[in-house]
Amino acid sequence: MKKRFSIATYVVLGLALIGIASKALQLLIPIFVFGVIFLLYKYPPNRWRKPSFSTKSGSKTKEKRTRNASFRVIDGNKGSSEEPPKYH
Repeated sequence: MKKRFSIATYVVLGLALIGIASKALQLLIPIFVFGVIFLLYKYPPNRWRKPSFSTKSGSKTKEKRTRNASFRVIDGNKGSSEEPPKYH
């Protein structure tokens, strides 16, 4: 069985809509300001600019330089595995 709202609920919602509609001009400016702020947050102005590439060779893509890492072994002070543990 569907649960329906009471008549009082419909009356309150209707009055709320009338109140919002009567103040629509006063609410229009804050809604517009918050909308602009949200759009600037979602799409910041630095994304609007086209990227400028200035390279010596004239190519538009930068080549990434990779360097081979040099690994070195650090001698540890752990005893050999054949000896019993020091603290038992």
